[in-house]
Amino acid sequence: MGNEGSYGRAGSEITMKTPPHNLPHFVLIGCGGAGITIIDRIGKVQISPVTTVAADTDNQALTSTQADIHILLGNNQIKRWEEGDPAESPQASIKEHSEIEHLFEPGGIVFVVAGLGSGAGSGAASQIAKIARGKGALVIAIALFPFRIQRKTVKDAEEGLRELLGYTDTVIVLDNDRYRNIFPNLSPEKVYLKVNRIAEDVLCRLIESISLPYLINIDPDDFPSVFRNRGLAIILEAECGNEETNKNEHVIRNCLNSPSFDIDYRSATGCLVLITAGQEFRRYDAEEIVRSLTFELNPTADVVWCSNMKKTMGEKVRVYGIMTGIQQNSYREINQDFKDHGKTGGSHEGPS
Repeated sequence: MGNEGSYGRAGSEITMKTPPHNLPHFVLIGCGGAGITIIDRIGKVQISPVTTVAADTDNQALTSTQADIHILLGNNQIKRWEEGDPAESPQASIKEHSEIEHLFEPGGIVFVVAGLGSGAGSGAASQIAKIARGKGALVIAIALFPFRIQRKTVKDAEEGLRELLGYTDTVIVLDNDRYRNIFPNLSPEKVYLKVNRIAEDVLCRLIESISLPYLINIDPDDFPSVFRNRGLAIILEAECGNEETNKNEHVIRNCLNSPSFDIDYRSATGCLVLITAGQEFRRYDAEEIVRSLTFELNPTADVVWCSNMKKTMGEKVRVYGIMTGIQQNSYREINQDFKDHGKTGGSHEGPS
């Protein structure tokens, strides 16, 4: 499916009074400390219909997390990456928890959230994704990338990203360094908090865009068209406040300047645009934003968008543009690994 018209296709244009009957089965899994922190915040919001899962080697962290299901990985036997093969121990520990398989089903949508580096997130996320994809689910990972100054951790994160690309449909990368460069006055702790909140908000919006009454919803069938077998993805994000006079122009400009890798976003083969605004926001405004964000994409790119009106937004407008199928310089070899896996069968065990 390619672009319809010049700016893609919207979801259903009716306001739903009840969720549709064909909702996919959602599972949201946080792996390691960073992942379960995000899952904990989402669990407190209690989005429906979602099963939240926290997986970690730290039992104390698990028991304090507000998730539906807690999985203690390896009974604290997962080795740190520098102590051995990063794939062996997490893989073995997850085999001990084979009951995780019942969480996934064909046609379901699984989100795996992990901080990449030397911990359980990098080790376990790809193995859990492998199980989910093998059960026929669409698997989307959100990977938090460490600061570059952490050289050993970055090296492990690169390997973790390569593993994730081998077992998932799409990996959305949020890079801490990029946000620190855009907001140089923020402390590392506040950068972490900002990135975590973006990950949390994007996950909530993605699930709500299908399951809750939006002004314009996403058809569940459109998710695979944007995320299936897309490899690397980034998020363009921006928000304009009540004081801005030309909100559309402001939010478009900030989106296109938002933190990401050194990439040419025009290489994207798919794009999903999520818009949240106040009640005075018009459909024309949404169309203008989507048209501008996707104007330079290849005409064959799959573009889907939705919008939601909330009283609490006032005159604010918040936009997320998730660009999938990215080709970019510093991780070109990793993305090529993903493509080679897809051509030869490789690590992919789910449906194509």
